[in-house]
Amino acid sequence: MQYHLNFMRAILVMLIYMTASSCFAGPQFAPSLDRALKSLDKALEHRQEKFDEAHHRIDSLRSELSSPGLRYDDEIVLLEQMMQSYRHLQVDSAWHYSERAIQLAGENGDSVKAMRFYLNQIDIMPLRGYVHEAIVRIDSVDKMELDEDLKRTFFRNARSAFLCITSLYSPHALNTDYFKKYAAYNDSLLSLTPQDSQEYRLYLGCHYLGADQLSLAMATLSDYLETINMDNAHFGDAAGNLSIAQFGRGRMELWLYFMTLNAHFDVNNAYTDGEALRQISAGLYERGDVKRAYNYLFLSQEDIARSGALIRSMHVAGTFPMVEGAYRLQQQRYTHILWAVLGCLLLICFLVFMIMRNKTRDLKRLSDVRAKLAKANAVKETYIAEFLSLCSVYMDKLEEFNRTVSRKITAGQIEDLYGMVKSGRFIEEQSKLFYDVFDNAFINIYPDFISDVNRLLLDDKKFVLADSKKLTPELRILAFMRLGLEDSAQMARFLGLSLNTVYTYRNRLKSRAKNRDTFERDILNIGGVE
Repeated sequence: MQYHLNFMRAILVMLIYMTASSCFAGPQFAPSLDRALKSLDKALEHRQEKFDEAHHRIDSLRSELSSPGLRYDDEIVLLEQMMQSYRHLQVDSAWHYSERAIQLAGENGDSVKAMRFYLNQIDIMPLRGYVHEAIVRIDSVDKMELDEDLKRTFFRNARSAFLCITSLYSPHALNTDYFKKYAAYNDSLLSLTPQDSQEYRLYLGCHYLGADQLSLAMATLSDYLETINMDNAHFGDAAGNLSIAQFGRGRMELWLYFMTLNAHFDVNNAYTDGEALRQISAGLYERGDVKRAYNYLFLSQEDIARSGALIRSMHVAGTFPMVEGAYRLQQQRYTHILWAVLGCLLLICFLVFMIMRNKTRDLKRLSDVRAKLAKANAVKETYIAEFLSLCSVYMDKLEEFNRTVSRKITAGQIEDLYGMVKSGRFIEEQSKLFYDVFDNAFINIYPDFISDVNRLLLDDKKFVLADSKKLTPELRILAFMRLGLEDSAQMARFLGLSLNTVYTYRNRLKSRAKNRDTFERDILNIGGVE
């Protein structure tokens, strides 16, 4: 009976929402989006203050945790607070404190708390790159052995994990199979949530979303958002799911609006593991707001380095619409630009992350890390400027190419246009420019890379280069491996090679190694902190 009442209520809300949506769809909506973006810009100005506040709270908790004679009950509570404080700030630290809590609970025979921490780890695992392990852990949990409170914990974390996993495989659209699992665990959580609670409406809206009842989903989630403030812990969840519903209806402006609210929530709470900023940057490309898009993209990459959720760096920063003729070609060039920027920022952020991760070690290592960090900052300033210049050159060339295409179409010179496109000369020129910049950036960040590689090879199989600043295709493959990119298909796309050629190069390189079994692991260790 109560479910039917909720359904009728949702229908009524939907009618109201549909009326309101007619206002959003017209010219009156644009100022709302602009105001949301300006509000986000202002929040980003105070971004570091939010990080400082979060770290201050963590330092206070850490001080309490180090108090002598701490009772078990107090220590386990503090460990949980540390895990939750780090959850959206630094996933490796969150994992560390959850492991401590599981060990402590086990030593004290507290199986309930140990299980709660074990279940809470599910939410963290995909961001650490443990996607398969997270799915295995979820499938292995015996729900019948859990009490109601632990069931809610399990369903909540499984729901969150599968929503995260869906985003790992596509920038906007959802992976259908994983999203179905997200919806199933959301429904399980819904069944355990009191119907008179605020959260019930959130999970009900997500239920409609999972059932592809987008109008009911938008109505219910919009109604829920109207009743809570941005400081509510569920605000980001509601805004994010509402943006998914809007995207499903093809309402890109409304998708961007609610994604902006989600990003604002992340900034206010010092969350670094989300990807709202990254997705907004892709949407702003499509609107022509290039300056703001680049700013958000850089901040997003900084967040990834802070959080340790580097798996998100491998995403394509959005998909750009494909249209007929010459415009489709132009959009493909913009995608190449975005890949170039992301690749370069990944190089820099990975170096900074590697240095920061090791700065908590002994005094000698701390000194080494600080020196490396100073060098990384100098490299970052130099190469961000270089790649922004590269992007500017790309856009100028694309604009010139577009004018040429338009001129030839107007003049009826279709054969000339076809010959120009078929030659592929434009792509070759831009690829060469990208490789030159990539080689220079990588060699400057890892100046001893070639000599370090040669130490791993047999004496008669070492690389001898005429130009120490130019990498061969084989060395570029090793460079990508050093940066943590193992996917041969992605390497092939970056290098403009066939997949079979990449496989051949990798096998050939292993055959030249002194130790074939450890060669790839040895490559990953090049340039690391001693």
